[in-house]
Amino acid sequence: MNVIKKKNTKKWIKICTFILLSALLQAFALNCFYTSGGLLSGGFTGVGLMISKFTNGHFPLSIFLLVINIPLAILGYFNIGKLFTILSFINIVLSSFFLNIFPTDVLVHDVLLNAICGGVFFGLGISLALEAGACTGGTDFIALYISVKKQVSAGTYMLILNGIVILISAYFFGVDIAIYTLIATFISSQVVDRIHVRYERVTMAIITDKGPLISQALINNGVHGVTIMPAKGAYTNDDKSFIYTVISTYEVAGNKEIIFDIDPHAFVNITSSQKLFGNFIANKYE
Repeated sequence: MNVIKKKNTKKWIKICTFILLSALLQAFALNCFYTSGGLLSGGFTGVGLMISKFTNGHFPLSIFLLVINIPLAILGYFNIGKLFTILSFINIVLSSFFLNIFPTDVLVHDVLLNAICGGVFFGLGISLALEAGACTGGTDFIALYISVKKQVSAGTYMLILNGIVILISAYFFGVDIAIYTLIATFISSQVVDRIHVRYERVTMAIITDKGPLISQALINNGVHGVTIMPAKGAYTNDDKSFIYTVISTYEVAGNKEIIFDIDPHAFVNITSSQKLFGNFIANKYE
């Protein structure tokens, strides 16, 4: 019981730390590179920045982000995951708070460097939120909803949705600013795709003396099917069990822990699943 409690405590410390750092990085990127560098942004953040520019700052970005994310949070609550949505809204509130704290002083005078630095830091902020089981709100809710339903890259859909807003901004603020903003958005989406790989699938092959126990534990732990077959060690001639299952990359650590808790001498091989056909059920973001 103490071991389980200790693991849960570590898990929540990690989640809280990632969400806090995510909010800080987002606010830092938006204020110190996007706004100070004259850039805009994609998605609803970009819409908020445009509104802020049109109103000369009388309708702050922080207020807009809070208001627009309420209906999107409802969508996420029922379709992506309850805990996911709650953590995401905490992230949104914190980032809105930090937007009012960070100054908008110019750190870098070159527009391209602002786009590169802003894209990297903003992408890291999004990635940390996703790794904590949350998101940064706005179009991220929509992109992740599509990602969960279609089992494709969230970063790709973030880039598409953000690109639409950037094209609109080109009409009002000029093509040059739109192109630099698009560069920043592309960089942030690439950072997300390199770090956050939840949608990717891997095949887990296990050879063990305790096949029935491990297969049942894996079934109890997730929603994926498990196939178990009899096997025999060619060198030892001992009877073994061969277990085969396909899981998401984020489930690997948990499954590995289950396997070696039951059989410390198990042999586990994990390979990337490039193509997957048939009935694969994806876990919600919980």
